[in-house]
Amino acid sequence: MAKRLKVESSKKKEKWKIFSMADGIEKEFLKGPQIEMFGNKRIIIEGCLGVYEYNQNYLKLRLKNGALILCGSDFDISSFEENTITVGGKISTLEFCE
Repeated sequence: MAKRLKVESSKKKEKWKIFSMADGIEKEFLKGPQIEMFGNKRIIIEGCLGVYEYNQNYLKLRLKNGALILCGSDFDISSFEENTITVGGKISTLEFCE
């Protein structure tokens, strides 16, 4: 039976710290809109203040700091309650503008 060699590295393993909610980054995340996409078929946007333009192929939404433009086809606004909008359809592009 072969003898196993145990090799120990003198290099300490690094743990990557991408961000910590204790650093105050959580507040930065909550300032903008919260966007949740389900493939390219449905999108939920929290922080939507209104709709600028809407048709089957184009949707321009009003956000706190600008607008969000969705392009695609067969758009349908399935719900818009308080500041959360749910849009179904085939989404091909998503663009933020100020």
